[in-house]
Amino acid sequence: MNSTTYSPKPVEKVSSDDDSLSFDLLSQLTHMSILSLAGVPRDWVFRSSGDLALGTGTFFLHVYRLVKFAGMEYSQALKLVAGLAKASSIRSLFLRFSAAISSGESERDFVNQERESSADRYKNEYDRHVENLKKWTDAYAAIMVSVTLIMVVSLVATMMSTMDVGFVAVMAATVVMVATLGVYLIYRAAPVEKLTYDGAKSMPQGRRLARTALYICVPLGVLSGVFIGSRFGLFPGSAIAFVCVGASLVPSGLLAMKDDADVRRFDSSLYTFLRTIGSVAGSIGSDLGKALDHIDVESMGHLSSLVTRLRLRTGSGIPTEICWDAFRDESGSELVNRSSRMLVEGVEAGAKPDLAGAACSEYAMAISQLRAKRSLTASTFTFLTVPMHATMIFILVFVTEVLVRFNNKIEDATRQVSGYAGSGVIVPEGLSMPNGLALGGGQNFSPDHFLLGSGDLGPATLLIVGVVLALTVANGLAPAFASGGSNLKIAFHLSIACLISGLVMAVVPMIAGRLFVI
Repeated sequence: MNSTTYSPKPVEKVSSDDDSLSFDLLSQLTHMSILSLAGVPRDWVFRSSGDLALGTGTFFLHVYRLVKFAGMEYSQALKLVAGLAKASSIRSLFLRFSAAISSGESERDFVNQERESSADRYKNEYDRHVENLKKWTDAYAAIMVSVTLIMVVSLVATMMSTMDVGFVAVMAATVVMVATLGVYLIYRAAPVEKLTYDGAKSMPQGRRLARTALYICVPLGVLSGVFIGSRFGLFPGSAIAFVCVGASLVPSGLLAMKDDADVRRFDSSLYTFLRTIGSVAGSIGSDLGKALDHIDVESMGHLSSLVTRLRLRTGSGIPTEICWDAFRDESGSELVNRSSRMLVEGVEAGAKPDLAGAACSEYAMAISQLRAKRSLTASTFTFLTVPMHATMIFILVFVTEVLVRFNNKIEDATRQVSGYAGSGVIVPEGLSMPNGLALGGGQNFSPDHFLLGSGDLGPATLLIVGVVLALTVANGLAPAFASGGSNLKIAFHLSIACLISGLVMAVVPMIAGRLFVI
């Protein structure tokens, strides 16, 4: 929502997904309703709406340009842009807006009614997404555990039948596809919103450090994992690679989570600040800068430090726009950016500070409360994913290691028998053998008859490592998509999944070696 760096898209290229535009549309209508409180001309409203860095801003900018440069009436321009819009919500809004202007309806009343209906619609859609997210997170846990057990059963079935490693490969591909589908469903079920804000000139220090750590540590971790892991066997080497990559993601992930927590705390205190500064400015009849001197900073909650710096800047004679831009950049919150810009632009346009502050406060409080519902669902799912991932990897690695050791024991025993019997052992008539060996009476039992047909479990073990990698990535992405926020949070969830996979792959073979003794 920064007009200084915003370059609008062509109308035809704006997303047709109403869900992706709903948050922007609510912000757009709230901004327009605050401008309407100032009684500014229609041209001002559309030009200012078009300058907003929102997905919906390009539609209003296109209408404004058609009116100013093509000489069209607003009702005609709105109909034309409605025909170009792909999103049904934008198309219906512009058609209603055109009809309202043609009928002579008050623009202020129309915008306020649309803002209220948009707020109700956004709340209902958000609640629906949260409910869907609850169901899909439960389903995700169920299907991931199920495909893991199917993978284990396929390994055991291959051992006890004539099926070869190709069957294991098919099941491994199935696990990867199901995991991918599960992550995608969670991504689609989660509400679409923008939580963080990066200013044109700066961003919060924690976020900047998180990006720097990601660019520096992750390549080093990957190279270290490949270099060190290649010196060991498949399971030990893979464990080392997972641990190296996971450890390299930890600094960036921790910084990203701290930044996300700060943004959410700022958002939770924002509505109090907006209502207070609007009320104070309206009571003393001053602008927002002077109203800051009469605010009890300690009552601003988590925003107290940012408000203190904002007051110092405005009191030092720094231009108001620069002061508020610094306030937004330091917060790193998209909600702070949008709501504070609404307030400042509305008051500067002539709106009463108390009315503008109340409208902005209502908007910020509604968004903050909706996000709290999502956070509850996402946090529960995140805590569930950690033990679930550890259990899944443990089962896969443990069963695979047992099968490998059992196969090695059979190989050693067969070679010992072969050493006593020469080239092989004659199986007596009438003796039934397991299907995996498939020997009839009178045939030789030689060292070449092992489990999985060829006796080489290397390909199957390699497939299991690939499945572990796919599950690690899936269980790192799913919690991040469920909680929303900055993409840097993926580093945190992925680091936990990688460390769990690495530790399990390092410890379980040792446990299996001690427990499996024949």
